[in-house]
Amino acid sequence: MNSKYIDFIGMYENVYPDGFCNHLINEFERLLVSGACSDRQDTENITKTKKEDFHYFMNMRSNSMSSFNDVPVVDIFLNGLQNCFDDYVNKFDILRDYTLRCTCLKMQKSDPGAGYHVWHSEQGSDSDASRCLVYSAYLNTIEDAGETEFLYQRLRIPPKENTMVIWPAAFTHTHRGNVVHGEKSKYIVTGWFYIE
Repeated sequence: MNSKYIDFIGMYENVYPDGFCNHLINEFERLLVSGACSDRQDTENITKTKKEDFHYFMNMRSNSMSSFNDVPVVDIFLNGLQNCFDDYVNKFDILRDYTLRCTCLKMQKSDPGAGYHVWHSEQGSDSDASRCLVYSAYLNTIEDAGETEFLYQRLRIPPKENTMVIWPAAFTHTHRGNVVHGEKSKYIVTGWFYIE
């Protein structure tokens, strides 16, 4: 795994075994066809000009997905996420003073023309005030836009297969998901680390 840091944003390449990201994409598509996924317009009553994607929440013991090389998908994902988190905490060791937990794995698909267009941070309202860190794992590479753009850091991170990004949940890292162009949909797994 290769890591790089810019303004408290950790980027990690080659997190998962070969073929794992594609396996997750295929599993998401299977769940989408079965009706297990939701879209923002139905669940949040929001316009496409603000947010547009399909999503599926996995719990930590989810058995809704097939195994990858005889290992549960969630176990593989969490192991890779833990490796990135450990590297992040080693870099910013003040975090060792806190108990952080991750309880959410949210898979998302943004079709061409879609994305999370509004500037936002992940911490703010009562329900998300305990969010400390955010993570996003890119499951595929998108050449045509679709970046995670950070407002104050003036940074755009393009979606690259098998790359994990971790950053602070506070307003300092206000960001948005830029519109996906071209013909390919963008797939990610995202979630939060909470302070206990």
